[in-house]
Amino acid sequence: MASGMVNPRPTAPKTTTASKPAATPAASTASKSAGGYSGIPATKTTTTGGYSGIPATQTINLYGTPATNARPVTQTKSNTKTGTTTSPYNTTGPFNPQGGVGTGTYGPSGSGDTTTTTTTTTTTDKTIVSRRPRLDSKGKIIGYDLIYSDGTSGFEANPDYKPEDEKTKVSNVAYDTIEKILQSYRITGLASVLESIREEYPEAGSDDILTLLQFDDRYNAKFNERFAANVKRQKAGKSVYSPGEYLALEQGFQKVFDSYNLPAFKNQSYYDKFIEGDVDVVDVTDRVQLAYDRVLSDDPVNRAFNQFYSSLGFSDIVAGMLDPVNQLPALQQKVKAAEIGGAALRQGLTASEIAATEAQANVGYTNVSRGTIGAGVLAGQGVTKAEAEEGYKYVAGVLPTAEKLSSIYGSTEEQYGRLEAEQEKLQGLASAERKRKRISELETAQFRKDSGLAKGALSSITNI
Repeated sequence: MASGMVNPRPTAPKTTTASKPAATPAASTASKSAGGYSGIPATKTTTTGGYSGIPATQTINLYGTPATNARPVTQTKSNTKTGTTTSPYNTTGPFNPQGGVGTGTYGPSGSGDTTTTTTTTTTTDKTIVSRRPRLDSKGKIIGYDLIYSDGTSGFEANPDYKPEDEKTKVSNVAYDTIEKILQSYRITGLASVLESIREEYPEAGSDDILTLLQFDDRYNAKFNERFAANVKRQKAGKSVYSPGEYLALEQGFQKVFDSYNLPAFKNQSYYDKFIEGDVDVVDVTDRVQLAYDRVLSDDPVNRAFNQFYSSLGFSDIVAGMLDPVNQLPALQQKVKAAEIGGAALRQGLTASEIAATEAQANVGYTNVSRGTIGAGVLAGQGVTKAEAEEGYKYVAGVLPTAEKLSSIYGSTEEQYGRLEAEQEKLQGLASAERKRKRISELETAQFRKDSGLAKGALSSITNI
């Protein structure tokens, strides 16, 4: 374009808008398109500013004249571009007569705080020709590998895939199994422990995990707390129970206490004590039966037991019976002794676990002593409850007359009292029987010499 030539302001839309920054040369931009001459652009867009008589923006062709004088050639670009240009100049008008901007000469008008944004968008015309799923080691879809129509590739993530599934193995069958096992064991609070094992041994099976929880000192605190008796058995050199065996014992104990309505003993403390002390379900059953069926259900026997063995628990015989410290055979022997003592109490006699001799004042005769073999001794000799009941019934019947005759003939003959009556009836001693017969014969002879003998008196003597 010749210098000094002034064109009117173009009426067509401006192709590109640019503003001249302060104190910088005028900006110039060019758009290249397929033209008729090699290396020469078909069209050229030039932006100028600050010169009187020249429009701020115009498009010229390869001949240097406005682009409307020749056929424009365009090029399609397969991309999308968005740009934002912030300028201190007001480029939105109004325009001055020279095609510039402003009220006088071309330049800033206003405060310079106006922003002009130009956005150019071209949509790329390509489609997905292949969409293949990408799987993890468990067969889950991580996402999709894509191939486009223009030959490019990409990846589309699966929004429903959880990467932590692969890393932490939340759905691992082994850990699901362990969770169920721990619930059946009533073990809680192992979440952090399991997480540690998961990180340390990501491929461990349920058996391996259970072994770690049971025997590895890094992980077995909760397990040892739950199966406390096993820890003590191991320290004592005893064999330990498997978790299944341990639980079976606990269930057996519970059934026994349920059948006897003993809720106070249905707790982990007692179960651990039994297991530690080698007290199995049969032992517990026998101990409870001893307490209830043979002691507590029979008042005289109960009184004798409390008298003989108050240290076992006067207020709670069952607890004493269930204490593993007290061995079952010894407890059975004690109950037998209490049953023999109860038989004596039932006949109005005193009961003593050991051999004893009562004071003369308690007998009623100054020259007659009353002794007893002792319930514990008789129990040790195999005397049963039934034999004791029969034996003490005989002793109670013969004793009043025997002690009276012993007080009369005791100075010259051996006396026959409770001790001798027990020896005769409960031990089968012939010597004790001879004593009874001797004083009976002496009394019979004496009364035969007495003309005033009553017939009834003679009968009572011969019956002893």
